[in-house]
Amino acid sequence: MKIFLLAGSLLLCSLLFAQGKTDLGRESKVDSVIATVNGEPITLLDVILESGQDEARLAAMFTGERLYAETAKVRKAIVDNLVVRKLIYEKYKAKPFEIQKQHIEDMVDSLALGMGDGTRESLERKAKSYGSDMEEIRAKAKERIAVDVLLMQNCDRRVFITPREVYEAYCKHPEKWTKPATVDLQLILIRRGSGNPGETAANIAEMLRNADERMFRRIAVENSEGPNASKGGHVGKIEMNKLRPEFLAVLKNAEKNEIKGPVETPEGFYFIRVNGISREEKLPFEKVSREIHDSLRRAALEKNRNEYKAELLSEAVVRYFF
Repeated sequence: MKIFLLAGSLLLCSLLFAQGKTDLGRESKVDSVIATVNGEPITLLDVILESGQDEARLAAMFTGERLYAETAKVRKAIVDNLVVRKLIYEKYKAKPFEIQKQHIEDMVDSLALGMGDGTRESLERKAKSYGSDMEEIRAKAKERIAVDVLLMQNCDRRVFITPREVYEAYCKHPEKWTKPATVDLQLILIRRGSGNPGETAANIAEMLRNADERMFRRIAVENSEGPNASKGGHVGKIEMNKLRPEFLAVLKNAEKNEIKGPVETPEGFYFIRVNGISREEKLPFEKVSREIHDSLRRAALEKNRNEYKAELLSEAVVRYFF
C-alpha cells in the first residue's frame, strides 16, 4: 500500500488550503476530506454515518479535551475501515450487480437508527445539517450493501467449521471451559503499628467464636481497619486462584459460614468469614459447543477478511489528511 500524509493533486491541495488540516474529533464541515483512496475522497459524512452511535455514547461519558481525544480514536478506526470499503466498492463498480431498491431503503432505516432518533425525518434533518441530502444517504447505503455482499462472497462463504474442529478446541483448552472456584468473603483486619495487634487479634478471635454473619459484620464495623469495614468487611466474590497465598492456604478446604483466623500477613492479622463457596465446574461440551463454534467462526472470518484487505491495500494509493 502506498500511503501519503499530505501529498495530493492540485484539487486536493486547494481543498486543504481552504479547510486547513483536518483535526479528527473537531471537524465542522461535512465535506471535510479526511482521506482519499485511489483519488476517491472519504469525508466527515462518511465517518459520521458509521460512528453515530459510538459518538453518542462517548458524549454521555466524556467532555472537553477527553471527548475530542476519544472521538478521534473512534473516527480514526472508522477511517481505516472506510479505506478498505472504498477499495471493495471499486470492485463492485468494475463489475456491478443488481441491488434492489427495497434493500437500499432498509439500509437507510438502519442508518437512521445510528444518526438520529430512528426516524427518516430525523435522518434527513441530520443530513441537511451536514450539507447533505437523502439522495447522498441512499448512495452511501447502496455502497454499504455492495461492500457487505462482496465481503460475504470473497471471505465469509469460505468459512465452514466442522464438529470435529469444535470438539478439538474444547479438548485443547479445557481452562477456557471451566468455571473457576470462587469464594465470597468478609474480612476484619487488625493492622500492625498501633497498640498490641497480637493481643487485639486474640481478643477478636474470642469475640468471633461461633459468630454468625450479623455478629461478624458488627465486629468488623467496630474494629476492622481493612477494606469495606463500614460494610461489615464484605469484599464480595473472588476467584480462588486469585487469592493471596496467605488466604488461599486457609481457605482451600473451608466451608460456607466458616470463620478463619487470625491469619498473619505483613500488614497485620486478618479474620476471614466465608459467606459462600462455588466449586470449580467443568462446563459440559454440549453447553459450550455453540459458543466454541461461533468463536472459531469469528476467528476464521477475521483471518479471511484481513487477508482480503491486505491484498486490496497492497496496490492502493491512500492519503490521510490528519
